[in-house]
Amino acid sequence: MEFINDDLIDEHLPNKLIPGSFRQRLPVEEEVAKAKKSLAFWWYRCLQVSEEYLRCCESEGQGPCAELYADMGDVRRPFPNWWFKYGRKAFTEQKPLKDVLMIESFKQADDQLDKADRLVLSIPLTMRKTTAVRKVSKLLAEVHAQRDPVDIWRASTAKRMIIKSKLRQKTIEQLLRLWGLRQRFPDDSLYEIGKRAGIELDLLARDTEGEEISEAMERRRMTIAVSRQLLQASHLISNAAAGIFPSVKPALKTTKQ
Repeated sequence: MEFINDDLIDEHLPNKLIPGSFRQRLPVEEEVAKAKKSLAFWWYRCLQVSEEYLRCCESEGQGPCAELYADMGDVRRPFPNWWFKYGRKAFTEQKPLKDVLMIESFKQADDQLDKADRLVLSIPLTMRKTTAVRKVSKLLAEVHAQRDPVDIWRASTAKRMIIKSKLRQKTIEQLLRLWGLRQRFPDDSLYEIGKRAGIELDLLARDTEGEEISEAMERRRMTIAVSRQLLQASHLISNAAAGIFPSVKPALKTTKQ
């Protein structure tokens, strides 16, 4: 399998989607394995089934998805090849991340005091390390309690960013699987598509009269569930092609990074 050598392979910068990449550059096989478990993989998979984005690939970056194509490239490639040609460039931090600093001058102290995203502490070195760590942790907890939850992408310098979402990877996988089955079996009913996808309904649920649900009720509930999830899958794919991922909200506009 061919891996593309690019500038980022020589210059190590962290990737917020790849655990372990903050400390060191990972071996190729390990990096690919971790990338496949990340949301970058599912964004890639959504683009693979987006007719609009595939047309952009066929026209070598022309069309409505041109801006996204400039970062995400041709998704018709196998994932490892795509990752090293495009993916890691799109999601890798372009600048070193902020780090904890040791203040060594008055000027440095003044610079840090003016920054709203910094907490400046003075720690006596005559204090035991365990005591100092405990007090620092307490102060950090107090400050964080007064701020919004940390959004790791807010200060990111990556070209493409994952938006804050409650969607789980398992849900994304199920939506894409359902979408794929709908394309493969266009003549199947929504109930049949749901059965093929292994969608599980609460078969112990009872109707308003306390009786167990009938087969007709089960078919109706499955049809409703599949219809809703296919609509979510459609929004997920459309938003991915618009540069927004992961989102199942309708009609989101393209985000410029």
